Amino acid sequence: MKPQFRNTVERMYRGTFFYNFNNRPILSRRNTVWLCYEVKTRGPSMPTWGTKIFRGQVCFEPQYHAEMCFLSRFCGNQLPAYKRFQITWFVSWTPCPDCVAKVAEFLAEHPNVTLTISAARLYYYWETDYRRALRRLRQAGARVKIMDYEEFAYCWENFVYNEDQSFMPWDKFDDNYAFLHHKLKEILRSRHCTPAWATEQDSVDPESRCHAERCFLSWFCEDILSPNTEYQVTWYTSWSPCLDCAGEVAEFLARHSNVKLAIFAARLYYFWDTHYQQGLRSLSEKGASVEIMGYKDFKYCWENFVYNGDEPFKPWKGLKYNFLFLDSKLQEILE
Repeated sequence: MKPQFRNTVERMYRGTFFYNFNNRPILSRRNTVWLCYEVKTRGPSMPTWGTKIFRGQVCFEPQYHAEMCFLSRFCGNQLPAYKRFQITWFVSWTPCPDCVAKVAEFLAEHPNVTLTISAARLYYYWETDYRRALRRLRQAGARVKIMDYEEFAYCWENFVYNEDQSFMPWDKFDDNYAFLHHKLKEILRSRHCTPAWATEQDSVDPESRCHAERCFLSWFCEDILSPNTEYQVTWYTSWSPCLDCAGEVAEFLARHSNVKLAIFAARLYYFWDTHYQQGLRSLSEKGASVEIMGYKDFKYCWENFVYNGDEPFKPWKGLKYNFLFLDSKLQEILE
């Protein structure tokens, strides 16, 4: 059954906002998740959807959660691959693990979409499954953060019947933000990252100083690298390297002519930005092979790096089309 879109509103009342978006870490009886969204795109404007807010009950089946309602409606608009979409969610709670799985699937199927999730509170942040779900969001390419004063004020101005009154933070607002911000960073740092010849797990958070590429280079240089040995290194990555990492990898390859590197990326990180394009070209110029992952590469990763329960790899909808689109973009960049 498809989600019912009657659970949408244009704006919320002030009391509703204060009750549901209070950033106190522990709150009881808040069973409704509110999701205020903003979609930006370049090129011709998208059709107006007639609503900016979804709401859903956490006690209902996952398909009725606010995040699922948004994805169902957004996917239904048949996103054109030639446009780039920047989606921002302002949510009262971070998504549950079921919703995270769907968000990760959505981002994998739509490489032209970026998602930022700004949350008033962390949902069950002490539970292992929910902490793992937050890390999975980052690994899928979403940016996850805690709402700060400016974002609360933005929501107040754009999603609330505020009667021309200014946003006034509640008692201990700053203390609550500091606690949740620290807790989120702690959760996202506590990932399991095992260096390996062909795989690294990390995120593309610009604030992080330990991206997967840096983790690999640090481990490789300290524990493996010998000047008298020839190395063929292969990476399978969820995103192509960021600008800083691309520069560091290029410098590493320039210093170590005995190392050959092949990078297979599922997606291109900010491929429309000229600085990130130059980062990819610098890798190629220093001898790295940069390619987009195709069916055989995904299948290889599934069989060698995934607890797959002996199930065969099943390609998702649009895998071939996404490959052709990203491959053509990569070739344009490297030419």
